[in-house]
Amino acid sequence: MSTKSIKKIYKRQDGSNFFRKSIRINGEKIEKSFSRKVDSDKWYTEKKREKELVESGLQLEREDIQLSDFAKIWLERRKQNGKPLSSWESDEARLRKYILPEFGEREMSRISTKEWETFLDDLVSAEKVAPATRNRIRSIANKMYNDGLRQELVFSNPVRVIPKLKEPMDAWDCWSSVDEILSYLTEAKNESPSFYLLACLSLNLGTRIGETLALDHSDLNLSQRRVQISKIYEEASGTVCHRTKSHKERWLGINDSLAEALIEYRNVTRFNKPSDPVVCDEQGKRLRERKVRNIHDRVCVKAKVKSLRVHDLRHTFASHYIMNGGSLAELQSLLGHSSPTMTLKYAHMAPGFLEKKASVVSFSLPKQNVLQLRKVK
Repeated sequence: MSTKSIKKIYKRQDGSNFFRKSIRINGEKIEKSFSRKVDSDKWYTEKKREKELVESGLQLEREDIQLSDFAKIWLERRKQNGKPLSSWESDEARLRKYILPEFGEREMSRISTKEWETFLDDLVSAEKVAPATRNRIRSIANKMYNDGLRQELVFSNPVRVIPKLKEPMDAWDCWSSVDEILSYLTEAKNESPSFYLLACLSLNLGTRIGETLALDHSDLNLSQRRVQISKIYEEASGTVCHRTKSHKERWLGINDSLAEALIEYRNVTRFNKPSDPVVCDEQGKRLRERKVRNIHDRVCVKAKVKSLRVHDLRHTFASHYIMNGGSLAELQSLLGHSSPTMTLKYAHMAPGFLEKKASVVSFSLPKQNVLQLRKVK
């Protein structure tokens, strides 16, 4: 097995140096230029290892695939595997708008980490994309490469080592005042019984709006004071999917306030059979998320409270749970987060939370009792 490496230093037209290296794998010459010698050495080491695996028979040589071709396969497979339509459409749009124009015609295995990182950084600096959007685009690329690795279409994932950007907390909002919450609930009750119940469910359980809209009366057990969260309403398709966002079923407790609201609602609605949706319109049809948002905005104006998104009712629950002494570990289970990282963000929404925990661990030397001896004359 022969390996050829060109280590000569070349000069660009502007006078700067660059390093070029090449290697043959199964007769095919692969060549690349670098501005730094350390980058060229790293690339050559990786390619040399790749050559050894390929030519020893331990690993088959992969066929190069263009990113655009793989993206079509990847998107179709995710749709077949039950990816929520709204999430699928977001992934498809970000691929089409950002990733494919930049790398669509490139072979996946030949796009370097540096190129990906430069592209992602430019999205924020040049196109004014928010850090959160940049992180979602990075996540799509990362998932594509991971799937490519499993299918043995690429040798490595160049996106994996690129860090996420810190996302500002501006998008996380809540009502910190109990008076604001009560004013909102008062106007929600004046709006309609079903919307008032939706507000009570969201503020007392912290459920996602899709989980709340997916609830049927069969999911509620008033005698045992619990509610089953195992489904989610998908706005894009207008259907109820029998899974949650984190694919984890959970049971939540029904407190006295929510129990009272549920009993009152069942006494005034005729749509209370086990198969009926809990939150429905006057014809008994499940409310759409778009209509809920419109009603919510109107109620906020009437209640004269800070305008929030419907999803911020969930943040309000989480914030007050922490402020009232609940733990972050408990909150993670209640909200159905798959990772504690997301739950940790709620600690910032509860001013003074960490300061109140200052005395949980405390070390000091014991005070010594000093006896004052009377002098003997």
